[in-house]
Amino acid sequence: QTISPTIPSPKPSLPPESGSTGSGFFVSKLDHIITNEHVVRNCSRITVGDSAKKKVTVTLIETDKRNDLALLKISSSQMASAETKFLIRKLGIKVVPLATDGLMRSEDVELGERVLVAGYPYGEIFSNTIKVTGGMVSANRGLGDDTGQFQMDAAVQPGSSGGPIYDENGNIVGVVVSQLNKMKFAKVTGSIPENVNFGIKASTVRQFLNASGLTTKWSKRSKSMSTRELAKIAKNQTVMVVCHQ
Repeated sequence: QTISPTIPSPKPSLPPESGSTGSGFFVSKLDHIITNEHVVRNCSRITVGDSAKKKVTVTLIETDKRNDLALLKISSSQMASAETKFLIRKLGIKVVPLATDGLMRSEDVELGERVLVAGYPYGEIFSNTIKVTGGMVSANRGLGDDTGQFQMDAAVQPGSSGGPIYDENGNIVGVVVSQLNKMKFAKVTGSIPENVNFGIKASTVRQFLNASGLTTKWSKRSKSMSTRELAKIAKNQTVMVVCHQ
């Protein structure tokens, strides 16, 4: 009698994170966070944190669909929670350049200027940690000559949307908004573009914050920093944003 080999049953896979992820960053003492509008569209619940595992609930305060910006706020019921206190302590919010001390640079980005982008590309697929990537400003206008955006060659992936873009002095000059759809572009032009990504200008972000009732000062940082120092600021300020469906 032939005995069939026992086929081991497949290991149960972990349930996927319920919802899509993006990035965001603090713009006021402890509670206000900027991200893209498309990151938090049609969510039943939104959470932020330094990973998909350590997170706190936020409320969607304001959106600007045209400029693809959204303002979040840590829910008042969460402010006293142990999770929030741990997150705030871990992110070191006290030492980051927040809105009260100036956050964004008043001068527009310049062609050829070096920038550093922070965020959580691909959520947890690669790892839980924040990623930073460098590049330069390729054009001071966005797709279709959009004056509210600029083009850069810093690597941007799904999940990076809503993350901050820093200049060499640690001022925020923009917010990551999108990556060019390569396949769609290739159908039209016959070639695949490389490193074509876009950011929303700081002036556009500041207008949105002021319209939302969150007045901000311009940042005046003028001392050049190493990429390690910039990465430390980014790590203390940037959060993963999870949209739960």
